Amino acid sequence: MNNLANFLDAKLAPIMSKVSNQRHLAAVRDGLVATIPLTIIGAIFLLIATFPFPQAYVDFMANHVTIYNALMLPFNLTIGLLSIYVSFSIGYHLAKTYNISSLLGGISATLCFLATIGITAIEDGSYISKAYLGGEGMFSAILTSILAVEVMRFCDRHNLKIKLPDSVPQNIGNSFDALLPVTVSVSIVTMIVHIFGFDINESIATLLTPLLSASADSLILPIIYVILTALMWFVGMHPGILKATVLPIWTINAVANMEAYAAGAAIPHVGVEPFIFTFLWIGGGGGTLALCLMMCFSKSKSIKSLGRLSIAPSLFNINEPILFGVPFILNATFFIPLLIGPLINVFITYFAFTSGLVAGMGNPLAAAWNFPSFLAGFLCTNSWTGVALVIVNFLVYFAVYYPFFKIYEKKSLMEERGLENE
Repeated sequence: MNNLANFLDAKLAPIMSKVSNQRHLAAVRDGLVATIPLTIIGAIFLLIATFPFPQAYVDFMANHVTIYNALMLPFNLTIGLLSIYVSFSIGYHLAKTYNISSLLGGISATLCFLATIGITAIEDGSYISKAYLGGEGMFSAILTSILAVEVMRFCDRHNLKIKLPDSVPQNIGNSFDALLPVTVSVSIVTMIVHIFGFDINESIATLLTPLLSASADSLILPIIYVILTALMWFVGMHPGILKATVLPIWTINAVANMEAYAAGAAIPHVGVEPFIFTFLWIGGGGGTLALCLMMCFSKSKSIKSLGRLSIAPSLFNINEPILFGVPFILNATFFIPLLIGPLINVFITYFAFTSGLVAGMGNPLAAAWNFPSFLAGFLCTNSWTGVALVIVNFLVYFAVYYPFFKIYEKKSLMEERGLENE
């Protein structure tokens, strides 16, 4: 086991650290995280407008279209325009890493993304198609945001800017500094999409998005996610980078699920964030809430104290006190349930959703990762079957962790008795 730990620390840790520090991936991660309040707002209003019971409430919404449309407006202005917010946020964060104007970086990125959409003229005026402003335009937003900021960086590095007299106020001068790079980046996108006829959004929606969605909807991704999480915690690395790499496709799938739910259609995707963070990470990474509950009633004074100190954060899926207090790092005893428990629940959760035993995750953004799973299970599925699945998985964790907890407790009791004898 020590050889495995040394190998992982030597081989896995440097790779993960390098990926985590890669500025473009970090900007995408931070950009998506910044939009979480918007997605939660949209999800809450969708939940209010489409709450599935009691039947009197459902009938009321069906008979009062004006109220329903008013409640759906925040959903359409947040989830429906998500790629616009993402483009600004990514541009802002990426520009910040280059020490150039983050505000102008966000504005330039947004303009570049909107240039991929175009304007359609009609008899009464013109309009921008909403088709790719939500989740389907996410990857286009990421690419164009990176392009916009990289052009700004290139111009800044080579001092390619419009210079104004020193008498011009600095804030105005800074705005003109971005004039050339913004013109260049928007011109590039406009030429590719509207002159050469290469529709970036349509190409990504046709080729890339279905491929990534299929991988996220399979068993492969959650299995890999669970295995890497266990290995990283074992060597003392926080697995947050894993979420950053799959968050874009989770977000795209989540938007598609919410749009399908709002339209009364079948929920298309199981590969969304709550699959891991609600139904697997019950109490935090590795599903340690069951272990924490056992610790609260342990015969060992030290274990009981740690359990009772950790139970409140564990209810909100924050389990660092448990992971570092036990500790799980380089702990061969707890590495086994940390890996086996989530793997078993991957199969249970996947079967529950794909078989239809549990309602689809039609509102997967309604609950953030730190919502208690027993509440989040209902919010993201709009069904008590989601709560039932959380309970089943919790019981599995309890059964898996129990024998290893008893080993841990026995060792702790022996140490405490030894101290008392001394």
